[in-house]
Amino acid sequence: MSQNTSYYNEARAYEQLERAIGVEPRRLAEASVEEIASAIRPAGMHNIRAKAIKRLSEIVVSRYDGDISVILIKGLQEAREELIRLPGVGRKSADVVLLFEANKPVMPVDRHIFRIAERLGFVSGNQDYERVRSTLESIIPKDKLEIGHLSLIEFGRRICRARFPLCGSCFIAESCPSAKHGKDKENRIR
Repeated sequence: MSQNTSYYNEARAYEQLERAIGVEPRRLAEASVEEIASAIRPAGMHNIRAKAIKRLSEIVVSRYDGDISVILIKGLQEAREELIRLPGVGRKSADVVLLFEANKPVMPVDRHIFRIAERLGFVSGNQDYERVRSTLESIIPKDKLEIGHLSLIEFGRRICRARFPLCGSCFIAESCPSAKHGKDKENRIR
């Protein structure tokens, strides 16, 4: 549900879904698309998302008896590939599940993390998800990937924002190529 929606709306939709139906695959597979859509309305595109959630839940129930732990115990690459084969599960979603549910050493990359990596000069704007992910995994210690992921997202929301980044308030601005080149006209370091 996180794609193309704010964290606030995603969290509201998830909480409403959990209250109204539950988030277990069996409960979602048994619910109607309309019930799911009503619960996740705050996330936007609720009708499209509801169909995807229902379909994914039905597959997880039929293929895995409602429990994806059989996927998560596999090696990182095999588990990732199997998750990505599920409908509606992309690389970022698969990596989030692998990091937070299976404790696998992977760095999910969202728009905030990509923007920060690009502004710091770790990657260029034309690099794809895999390149950004592998670059960050080579920089961030494996035991810090969870906190690194969450911290970078929060940093991207509050300081290194897409529009009007607060370079003047940034603790790493002195080392940031973007801050030095004046990408933030009002708050750049002088």
